[in-house]
Amino acid sequence: MAGLTLTLGSAVCVAARIGIGWLADRRTGGHVAVIAGLLVTGALGLGLLAAAGPGPLVVGVVLGFGLGWSWPGLMNFAVVQLHPQAPAAATSITQTGVYAGGCVGPLALGPLAASAGYPAMWLAAAAAMLAAAALMLTATPLLSTPR
Repeated sequence: MAGLTLTLGSAVCVAARIGIGWLADRRTGGHVAVIAGLLVTGALGLGLLAAAGPGPLVVGVVLGFGLGWSWPGLMNFAVVQLHPQAPAAATSITQTGVYAGGCVGPLALGPLAASAGYPAMWLAAAAAMLAAAALMLTATPLLSTPR
């Protein structure tokens, strides 16, 4: 079941990245709000992973991994649209944050899972996704608009 669930989550993530990219090509803005929505959806999924049972596991993986991690391509697209004069510099800044989170997350969440259990770890990861969504929505008005 674990392998099939992960495969399902991967397939949903691939489909979501392609679909969201296709939709982004047809929109003129609002991409950061979509990213925040994906993060909130992912947080709901991670919250379900804190519950026991196969049902919450499957739905949690689909929402948390499949949709909750479908945002990185859209993030690069949005940043380049906001800063077309310096796309490499703009995406390097955001990618630094992504990779810092990818490094710090396991270092913090592993010991949390070991000491407080996996449900606490999944809830902490969900809280981090919610915080990221809130920070994106808060910071977006501070960004310059495309010219």
